[in-house]
Amino acid sequence: MARYEILAHTADTGIVAYGSTLEEVFANAAFGMFGLTFGPPAAPVAEERHIEAEGQGLDELLVAWLSEILAIAEIEGLVFTSFRVAEMGQGRVVGTASGSPVEGVELAGPPVKAVTYHDLEVVETSTGWRARVIFDV
Repeated sequence: MARYEILAHTADTGIVAYGSTLEEVFANAAFGMFGLTFGPPAAPVAEERHIEAEGQGLDELLVAWLSEILAIAEIEGLVFTSFRVAEMGQGRVVGTASGSPVEGVELAGPPVKAVTYHDLEVVETSTGWRARVIFDV
């Protein structure tokens, strides 16, 4: 199963992320978000950050999770390449994002500015989980 695929979108860009578990689809959505801007991971992992987010319902929780990771990366100048969800339930997700400083990392696409609710979807399928997310670039 692929981690994610890129969606064609008229003004912005998006992904469909896949996972055998809800935790895996959240991690793969974060991986895909950074993949849009930076391409396949090339830098070694040098930093790890604790990530916590809250939301009502899976859609809102996914937006909160991705937005928190994006904010930390932007504020601290990091490129995250590895994600792990350690705990999920009752409107809360806790995990880690690992990566390296952004200096010297070339862009593969436009930077993601924000996570949107447009066409947002988190659903369980017969083979696991799928999440569709559109990003403002």
